[in-house]
Amino acid sequence: MAMARGGGIVSYQSKYPVVALALALGCGASPAPAQTEGLEEIVVTVNKRAESIKDVPNSVLAITSESMEQANVHDFDDLVRVAPSVTITKTTQPANNSINIRGIGTYSFSVATQPSTAVIVDDIPQSFQAEAFTALTNVQQIEVLRGPQSTLFGKSATAGVINITTLGPSDTFGAKAEVMATTDKEERVQMSVTGPISDTLKFRLSGNYTNYRGNLDNIATGHWQDGDIDQSWRGNIVWTPTAAWTFTLLPYVIGDHASCCAQANTFVSPGVTFTKAKLPVSLILGGAAPSPDNINLATSVDAQGDSYDIGTGFKAARQFDQGLTLANIASYDHYTLHDSQSTDETDFNYATLTPGAPPGGSANGGYFTVNSITEEIRLTSPSQSALRYVTGLYFSKSASKREFVRGSDTLGTFGTSPTGVVNQSLQSTNSTQYSSYVDHSDIKTSAGYGEATYDATKLITLVGGLRLHHEDVSYDFLDRFHDITFGYPDCSKVNPYSSINPATTLQAATCNSSTNLLGKAAIQFHFTPDFMVFADFAQGFKGLAYDLTSTLTTQTPITAAGPYKGIPTGDVVASHQPIPPEKSSDYELGFKSEFFDRRVSWNMTAFYEEFLGFQAQNRDTLTGQNVLESIGKVSSQGVESEFAARLFSRLTLSLNGAYDIAKMVDFPTGPCYPGQTVALGCTNATQNLSGKQLPNAPKETVDVNANYEIPLTGDLSAFVDLGYRWQSKVIFALTQDPYSVQPSYGIFNVSSSLAAKNWKVTLFVTNLFDKQYAIDRMTATQFNISPYAAPFTTATFWTPGRDAFRYEGIRVAVNF
Repeated sequence: MAMARGGGIVSYQSKYPVVALALALGCGASPAPAQTEGLEEIVVTVNKRAESIKDVPNSVLAITSESMEQANVHDFDDLVRVAPSVTITKTTQPANNSINIRGIGTYSFSVATQPSTAVIVDDIPQSFQAEAFTALTNVQQIEVLRGPQSTLFGKSATAGVINITTLGPSDTFGAKAEVMATTDKEERVQMSVTGPISDTLKFRLSGNYTNYRGNLDNIATGHWQDGDIDQSWRGNIVWTPTAAWTFTLLPYVIGDHASCCAQANTFVSPGVTFTKAKLPVSLILGGAAPSPDNINLATSVDAQGDSYDIGTGFKAARQFDQGLTLANIASYDHYTLHDSQSTDETDFNYATLTPGAPPGGSANGGYFTVNSITEEIRLTSPSQSALRYVTGLYFSKSASKREFVRGSDTLGTFGTSPTGVVNQSLQSTNSTQYSSYVDHSDIKTSAGYGEATYDATKLITLVGGLRLHHEDVSYDFLDRFHDITFGYPDCSKVNPYSSINPATTLQAATCNSSTNLLGKAAIQFHFTPDFMVFADFAQGFKGLAYDLTSTLTTQTPITAAGPYKGIPTGDVVASHQPIPPEKSSDYELGFKSEFFDRRVSWNMTAFYEEFLGFQAQNRDTLTGQNVLESIGKVSSQGVESEFAARLFSRLTLSLNGAYDIAKMVDFPTGPCYPGQTVALGCTNATQNLSGKQLPNAPKETVDVNANYEIPLTGDLSAFVDLGYRWQSKVIFALTQDPYSVQPSYGIFNVSSSLAAKNWKVTLFVTNLFDKQYAIDRMTATQFNISPYAAPFTTATFWTPGRDAFRYEGIRVAVNF
């Protein structure tokens, strides 16, 4: 649990901890009289109504704005610092990133694949998961709802929900400004202005500017990588014409220039070569020497993931005399992402090996656009009655477009052969094929839901909920190089191969629908007003998916004997779509408690959840392609705990942790990792992954935080904050690549602050002991590596985390 004013998740950081501690404890200040206040009560909206977290019968972690400030949480990626069950898997570009809860998430290259974790901002669901990866501006509270939340939040909540609430307007004029600077070249400015315009109209306007250079240096271009420049504005306008009516407008504009996502080589075996010409590896390294903590790379193309997001939410609420509230919640969003990455990961000029090829090497990129609307009508009962309920109707529509090219550094073709024919491949590379496509995908969702809470007795409370969910999905896909189209005219099932061989029975289903009924049930037993035990069951559902990637442009005929022999690979992959829905069931047993006049709180949940038809990237043995598939059964089980205590009048301690075993239960035909031999379990390009750990899913995660406040004189106070975050080892590759293991590590943060009524100055050190760690590690497959060489050869890379190296900083906040 997170508490305000030094409670909950605490992790101030300090540049000069010893000096600051002396300042805080010295100055001749006399101790203030002992206080008896307890921890501040946390109110959450997990059930779409405001209620105390200790009365919610499922696993919830709440993080307040004060806790975020103390932990130096400013961007969405930073949530892993304060939420033990949350991990974020970074890949080649922001649209492919995955938000995981309890080890469960979806990693896919396709824009037509839905996430496992829903992100909600002020009651508005984010239609595209990449929209979440921006600065956390003007945030009041973040709730991490763990386990399936599909009854109230819909299809993309099989793993859980991250519910973000921003600050609303105030009744009096006020302003706040904050600036931050760090020694590793991050600069940040945030501001907000709020107040009344008239007796019935008030507003809040908040903005953010962040400039972080990144922590990897591309020595070929002279540009730093994995940084970003983020600019955002959010408005909140509330009009209350009468006591019964409230109208809220929530416009926003967000622009992010990101140099994401790059990696640096950590090891290259002696004797490794590259290209079909088997050139010395020194050419591809370009002066970037591999080492365990290497931050240099050399690529002719910088990584890029630039996004622009504009939209608004609108709420209209009518309060009735009986205490009922009828609300209409609508939204519109337009999101665009331009991306570019190096395919060959080198600055080498392949034109010196391939006559007719353009200068440079190979790159890939393009853009995404997503337009979405949502509409929800919600009826909420009074909170004081024995029977409390919320029910509603929901509709959404999302239209996505993806344009993609994998070609030369300038995203053109690979030139022409001596005979004048356009080159489809960069022939001197090992496997780089030209691909150019554009696709459109649409998802329409309609649902009716209801959830009720009934106090059967003074001690027993029952909870039940249902959601009837229907969705229609469709796509069209144009392979521009081969002039082949799937799904045209609309909803056509005609497989392009049928024009070559009319006798084929292959079809490409490009329009599909599904209907699902989901349920939830819970029981609470209140031993005392401050101690509650609960049992909870919930179902989750994630919809049909299409794997719309360059695989569909692969026209190489299948050579293996069988029904698909001679048919182009892309046509076979299309005939196996859509990927079936993913369904989950979650069982929880836990307690929530407060002791000693709310000076101590302790919540604990034991859980077991299983996922059937888990959607994940897999190596298809028939086509030899990486495709999205349902891989069978996956499970996650463990214990989550949140403990907080105000030990003395000025000392607050929190200890949050999670123990989680997330594994693939049934996956006998998984893909092999690079270099895996028969002796290591790889047979016919497959291995048995049943029982293996899911990617980026630590078994143990612990956050320990302490905050100490010392009154000085007048309204002047000093604060000392210590934070420690530890996690056990993880494996980043679903294939269990041994080179993708990140060993266990701990990050220690320290800070000290000096504050008065209207200002606060904080000095901080993040990663005090300079402990390096990666958010991605893997075998680097652009090289020629072989497990059969004597000795065997291999190569590896890493992507360091934002705080993988020690940095210091200062933060100054002023209130007006």
